[in-house]
Amino acid sequence: MARAEIRPAKFSDRFIAYVIDSFPFAAGYYVCMVLLFMRFQDLASNPAFPLLLGGVWIGLCWAYQLVGNLAGGTVGKKIMGLAVVDREGRRLGLGRSALRAFAWFLSMPLCNLGCVIALFHPESRAFHDLLSGTLVTEEGRARSPAESLVVFLGSVCLILGMLGVSTAFVLSQPTPNDFKAVAKAREGLRIFAQIEEKFKAENGAYTASLSEIAQTSGDVE
Repeated sequence: MARAEIRPAKFSDRFIAYVIDSFPFAAGYYVCMVLLFMRFQDLASNPAFPLLLGGVWIGLCWAYQLVGNLAGGTVGKKIMGLAVVDREGRRLGLGRSALRAFAWFLSMPLCNLGCVIALFHPESRAFHDLLSGTLVTEEGRARSPAESLVVFLGSVCLILGMLGVSTAFVLSQPTPNDFKAVAKAREGLRIFAQIEEKFKAENGAYTASLSEIAQTSGDVE
């Protein structure tokens, strides 16, 4: 590819390619978590387990990025008609491909801040492109303004959808007050169980009568 023919990719195209490439790994992680939690609750509830499982999926994603860089683009980029090249338009070697795959994960923290850089860079280069000396380009014919508008609107819808899902997920999580309420309920059940055991020790059986429970507790009111 001659240097004059290089057309930097549009941010909207890159974003859709990113969603295509990332979704299987994110979905795979959560599916594994759900399935393993259903079958092995003790294992899945271990705080170290999600980190270990996440490490496995991150390793798979890194290998996918590495192979995609060597091939000139990941599946998402190929679908969107994009290619990964060096600054001279050449395919990446193993070293640069591995560096870009590693730098790709450095772009992820803080709401994909490293990727957002591409929105403002004149050549649509993200942090991992700048670090590895690479460029994402358009292959084939240039899109018409109408096609570009459709892709742009599609990327905006995806961004809004991801933000909506993320917001709903955060809002659905238990709050500190919820945890306090659960802890208080557990303590109440523990005390209730102690009173039941006391009643059984005195009468030979448990009771379903709240009045008898109250009498046994020693604090009827």
